[in-house]
Amino acid sequence: MAGVVLIVVAMVLALPVGFFLVGALWSALLGWLLADDADERAEGQPA
Repeated sequence: MAGVVLIVVAMVLALPVGFFLVGALWSALLGWLLADDADERAEGQPA
């Protein structure tokens, strides 16, 4: 019975937090990489 409770707690608390953290890290990485790419492409063009 205790194993079932631990699994349910993990599914309700840990997994959503993990998905949010992974999503935040993925968004930060993509934003960082795409911003560098955009800066390189826009170099030398008028603002």
